[in-house]
Amino acid sequence: MNIFRFVALMVLQVLMLNYVYLGGYVVPFIYILAIMMLPTRLGNIPLLLIAFVSGGLIDLFCNIPGFHTFSCTMMAFFRILFGNKMLTRDDPTEVVDVPSVRSVPFEVFAVYVLLLALVYSVTYGLLETFSLGNFGMTAISMVVNTAVAWILVMLCQLLISPKNKN
Repeated sequence: MNIFRFVALMVLQVLMLNYVYLGGYVVPFIYILAIMMLPTRLGNIPLLLIAFVSGGLIDLFCNIPGFHTFSCTMMAFFRILFGNKMLTRDDPTEVVDVPSVRSVPFEVFAVYVLLLALVYSVTYGLLETFSLGNFGMTAISMVVNTAVAWILVMLCQLLISPKNKN
């Protein structure tokens, strides 16, 4: 299931969403959902490698030298630092296997997605601009990119994620 989700999100990003520019500054990034939903039992090194390869594939198709690669790797690093702690339930030894809107409380998942989308958008925005000369416009772009990514991820989760089996 993870491989199918990974491939589907990458194809959607490369063939459709990379050509959508909202207001000339914002490109909706949905493929980051594949990294967000990787199993929590996955080790740190495999998580970072998968994020690195994911970003590298998007960079390859976008002809961008490493922006997505670095942004995805940073997002995975922050998931290691904060994400798994956010996804623990009442018992600290019990961690959610696959993070989704159905497996953790809505508010927790919303903050988890917001944090990782923000890390991705800020990293990507700073790399893309590579200057603080027009920081106001860059900051607006980062905030809007974060909001669009959050909305897309949450909509995908609410519409597609299967309900928990009890």
